[in-house]
Amino acid sequence: MKPDLSFNRLSPDPKLWDPVYYSVTRKPSAVAVLIFEGSAHSPQVLLIRRSTKLRSHKGQIGFPGGRLEAGDESPRQTALREASEEIGIDSDSVKIVGGIDPIPAIDGSLVYPVVGVTSSDIRDLKINNAEVDGIHMIPVEQLMANNRQKFRFNLFGCWRHSFLYDCGTVSIWGLSAEILAKLNLEWASNS
Repeated sequence: MKPDLSFNRLSPDPKLWDPVYYSVTRKPSAVAVLIFEGSAHSPQVLLIRRSTKLRSHKGQIGFPGGRLEAGDESPRQTALREASEEIGIDSDSVKIVGGIDPIPAIDGSLVYPVVGVTSSDIRDLKINNAEVDGIHMIPVEQLMANNRQKFRFNLFGCWRHSFLYDCGTVSIWGLSAEILAKLNLEWASNS
């Protein structure tokens, strides 16, 4: 019997977008932290490699997501819309289990992580090649605190600190690593 994940550090499902965000220059974003339960051994977290053709964050590893758009009522709606556009996941197949308090990005805008669990088959995903160069499925055990390191890097002439998860085929750092650290995935034995 495989263990269950514990989501004891999540906030309730993110509230509606504040109307003030529709008039600000740097609109907030929402990302979908998708946990796929379909694996026989352990759940996996989906990360994307952003297309090198995009204007910003070219080739970076992160979660599906994007900026608030007209018609988006909540961070949940923004995150699921973007995940559907980028990787073709059916929003109805995702059970939202909560959120993480918003995190400021380097540009000062807020990013709302929305956490969802799905039993979808990753083979059914339809990657939008205009936005995504590839996906990475990372076993949950590689994203736990014992695999988290501290990392220092220079960006735009400023030294910054980040967490780093070395997952073999991909390294996760920056905002994505901060989201994973705040998620603080834990196993809960069901035996």
